[in-house]
Formats: sequence, C-alpha cells, structure tokens
Amino acid sequence: MYRFLSLFLLILPCAIFAQKVAVVDVQQVFDGYQKVKDARERLEKSSKIAKEEIDIFRDELGNIVKELREMEEKLKNPNIDSSALKGQYQEKVKKAQTKKDDMVAYEKRARATIAQRQKNLLVEHLDDIRGAIEKVSNSKKLDLVLNSSETQLGVFFASEKLDITKDVISILNSPEGKK
Repeated sequence: MYRFLSLFLLILPCAIFAQKVAVVDVQQVFDGYQKVKDARERLEKSSKIAKEEIDIFRDELGNIVKELREMEEKLKNPNIDSSALKGQYQEKVKKAQTKKDDMVAYEKRARATIAQRQKNLLVEHLDDIRGAIEKVSNSKKLDLVLNSSETQLGVFFASEKLDITKDVISILNSPEGKK
C-alpha cells in the first residue's frame, strides 16, 4: 500500500501539470507563406532591374574605354595634330571616371537597398506568422509551441505528431488569414 501511495504521489503532479506541446518549423512556414513568396518575387524583380541597370552602366563605360583606346592609337600617330585630340582625350577620361563613379555608387545603393528589403522581409511577416501559430495553438489547446527550424538549436528531435507547421501555413494562406 505504501508503495502504491508513493507511486501515486509521483505521478499525480505530472498528470496535473501535463502540458500540450507542439513544434513548428518557422522557416518552412516562412517559405510556404504566400505573402512572403510574393515579396520575394518582387525582390527578385528589383534585383534583376538593378542588375540590368548596372549592365547598362558597364556597356556605356566599355564604349567610352573603346573610344579612349582609339584616341590613344591616333595620339601615337605623328602625322596627326594631337593638340586638339589631347583635349578631347582628357575630357573622355573625365567622362569615363564619372561614369565609373556613378556605376559604383548605383551598385552600392542597389545592394544596400536589396539587403535591407531582405532583412525587412522576416520582420514584416513575423506578426502574421505568430498570429497563425496562436490560432492553431488555441484550436489544438496547446500550451507551448517550439521552433523546430534547422537554424534553431533548441529542438533536436520532435515527433511528427507534434508538428503543426502545415496547419500554420494553411491558416496564413487561407482567405481569413490574409485579412
């Protein structure tokens, strides 16, 4: 009898304080969220446009360099009056330097803007993700939800029956979740 009572007293607190726990792969939720997919698509278009602009700068700079080389060849010819050509050459060098500086500045601004937009991507949608996790947690009467993303070191194993990732993505992409 004493043994039974002591066993009962050990099990009772565990039963009283039993918690319902689940895991969610936040990275997978993020990747599956349609708003994030749309934002990434817009970001990719912006990156493509920036690359095209930089390519235009490079082409223009390449043309100027080509003209400079042609002028250099003419300057080497002793039969051509080079005084006027030297002035044109110097102007072309200044133009090339300005074009190069403009290209570098544009590329730096574009990279900084794109990097900032990538950082903002998570922040912009994190509240939506938290809200969806809360809805799933409330509907399943969960007490604790842990992030099981591979980038997190807090969860090394979780049973598939604890994973609510698909439920969260469904809520985020549902018409009600888009409001």
